[in-house]
Amino acid sequence: MFCGMDIRKVQMTGKSTFIVTLPKKWAVNSGLAAGSMVSISYRSDGAIVVTPPGYKAPPRVKKLKYDEQIDELRRNIIGAYVIGGYQFIEIRGSYIPQKIKKEIRGMCHELIGIEVVEETDDKVVIQDLLDTDEFTLEKGFKRMSSLVFLMLDDVINVMKVKDSGLLNEIIARDDDVDRMYLLVSKQYINRLDPNRVSKRDELNLIESFYYRLAAQNIERIGDHAAKIAGHLNHVEISDNVLIQVMGLGKVSQGLVSHSVESLRHSDTDLANKVLKEKKDLGRKVSEISQSPAAPSIEIILDSFNRISDYAANIAELTIDLSQL
Repeated sequence: MFCGMDIRKVQMTGKSTFIVTLPKKWAVNSGLAAGSMVSISYRSDGAIVVTPPGYKAPPRVKKLKYDEQIDELRRNIIGAYVIGGYQFIEIRGSYIPQKIKKEIRGMCHELIGIEVVEETDDKVVIQDLLDTDEFTLEKGFKRMSSLVFLMLDDVINVMKVKDSGLLNEIIARDDDVDRMYLLVSKQYINRLDPNRVSKRDELNLIESFYYRLAAQNIERIGDHAAKIAGHLNHVEISDNVLIQVMGLGKVSQGLVSHSVESLRHSDTDLANKVLKEKKDLGRKVSEISQSPAAPSIEIILDSFNRISDYAANIAELTIDLSQL
């Protein structure tokens, strides 16, 4: 929280040491004396933060009210998780039934790093246990990308042997992608706050913004992989059309993999290759759409086309970032 600004003159002692005096009121309130050690943190925007010894920020608590509107409570919990940076979320009501407490625990399982730590008749307390220094935005994006790549891999393989168990597993794995996406969004918000930046996060603010946009595209690719899996459960595809559809799947998977690689390694040549191959895939989709079997696989064709669109979006983000 911004609490004011003070102007200080830079002085020099000896031939090379710069000195800036600290505001007396702040020094006294912080318990500083001659010989006290302070921590200095360097921010990416060029500013520095001076922290007194033993300082520990008080835990942030978000208070929510339960008034029998569980859907509203769910949205508020997710919002507090992503946006707030709260150590605790405290839910209060005149009486919270066991059924609602069970739903709240279920919500916590859908969000990485939080769990219920206290329950009474009128209160539920959720604590955020995530170590932000261990989980960076870049690591989250990489994990999301790996999950989606495996989903697409299974979608292609399951076309050969229709396995309802594997199809259901692909659909369920989309929930893992969604959980990871919310965590990436949370880490991006943390990145905007200089007091909550992970020491291991090497992305600057602009890069973090673009990775957050890329993660959104990965999340949507996961949605379409699950959509294809759901449709495969209810459609029969002839062998000759199946071969063409599997080919589309492999090309789409390659576009996603290459777009992610281009972003992580700032490879604009690879990004431009993705954009070119995306146009080629669009033409193949149009060709297959003219076949007699097209109506039964229209959803699959559309999803593969949309997947290529999202991969192209990531490639364009790579090219944008290369201008920094």
